[in-house]
Amino acid sequence: MPGRDAGSLAPPAKRNPVGLMTDFSETPETPHSATESYRNVAAIVAALAILQMAAGALSVVGPLSLISSGASSFKIGIIVAGYATGFLLGANFAPREIARIGHIRAIAGFAAVTAIAVAALYVSSATAWWLVMQFIMGLCVASFLAAGESWVADAAPPDRRGAILAFYLVSGKIGFIIGPFLVAGIEPGVAAGFLVVAALYTASLIPATATNRAQPAPPSSERFGPRKVFQIAPSAIIAALAAGLVNGPVMQLYAVFVGGMGTESVVQTAALFNACLVGGSVLAQWPAGLLSDRMDRRIVIAGLALTAGVSALALGLLSGVLPLLVIFAVAAIWGAGAQSYYGIAVAHAADRAPEGQAANMMSGILTAYGFGTMLGPLLAGVIMALLGPSALFLYAAIILFALFGAMLYRRGGKAPVSENDKSDFEPVSATSVAVYDLTEVASEEEDASASFEDEQDMPPADVDDDAGDADENYWER
Repeated sequence: MPGRDAGSLAPPAKRNPVGLMTDFSETPETPHSATESYRNVAAIVAALAILQMAAGALSVVGPLSLISSGASSFKIGIIVAGYATGFLLGANFAPREIARIGHIRAIAGFAAVTAIAVAALYVSSATAWWLVMQFIMGLCVASFLAAGESWVADAAPPDRRGAILAFYLVSGKIGFIIGPFLVAGIEPGVAAGFLVVAALYTASLIPATATNRAQPAPPSSERFGPRKVFQIAPSAIIAALAAGLVNGPVMQLYAVFVGGMGTESVVQTAALFNACLVGGSVLAQWPAGLLSDRMDRRIVIAGLALTAGVSALALGLLSGVLPLLVIFAVAAIWGAGAQSYYGIAVAHAADRAPEGQAANMMSGILTAYGFGTMLGPLLAGVIMALLGPSALFLYAAIILFALFGAMLYRRGGKAPVSENDKSDFEPVSATSVAVYDLTEVASEEEDASASFEDEQDMPPADVDDDAGDADENYWER
């Protein structure tokens, strides 16, 4: 055959659904035992957990290093906004790049570039340099998460997706909690902190190479933008935007807040403070979600926002006088409120989505959240520069109280979804659209879509022209 070695057994490369040449379609799909499926899932989840571990460590190393170099809160806010901008772009454009090069190459490439960017942060403390490096890191981390989460969704056994989703989300949060403790003994601004973070991003590659499952095909379903989702479920977009405006700056600038408390070891205190913030959300997410299954989800979001708002007000006004243990307890209450309502907002959007379109709405919700994480650090940075580090939580309190009022107002304008039309709550993270593919709602939509396609592919049976109404109704269906 011209242009090809006659002795070669390799089939020609195929084109994926977006028309790009890839090689992951060349690997034939082979049946896997349950043990192999769980091993593959565990390997990818371990990689993603190490990635979150690196992100947690960086949330301490980055801001405290900038403070040690004399950076203002506003400058740090600008740099954090650069990371959020890259993350939002990565979440939206990663699927096409993953389709072009395949999942494993995407994970390897994005992790390597992130590690290099983290190490490069030590080269200079200039705002422009950090802004560019943080943008690159946000872009690559979002792309890594998109590749990893879509791979988990594909590798997970269909009848265990809910349990695997919970396992993945808890593993990621535990990784984010552990990360800061790995750098707790390192002084801010020294090279060792950056090297530890870079090593963690590199280490995330190791578990990803342990999977032997064929790579999944890239997503091809239609995605809804924020405007379209707002027309269907405005409360979901409002809550997602508020979550980004609050959680984005707080989870990136909390080390600056801790630095203003005047504790002996800022790094160790920041690690404990972060553990309380994230630990509170781990404990509260499921109970809050189950409660939202039994009542109007907007009321639950309002209650969580009010709880977090009062906690934020206490942290912003009383952090200088409260004992450290009380501050940690209030931080855990804040995390329980502020970091639990995003998943309920997603469930609210799924309740109101047109039939079979719940998964498509995730893109719009994630975009609204991402826009909030871009804008939030800038606003918080300005307020902190004017009023001091404790103003971080005063800013958060304003947004949370506004969300509380918005949810009560929205409830008065539109009746809640009936119990029969509600989807069961399932926790999700604001990391990529692919994580929603692990939920039962997405599985049901996938099964329904597959059944419809099978019906469309069935050849029409021979029907008597004089057939009755039942047959005519069948063909109309």
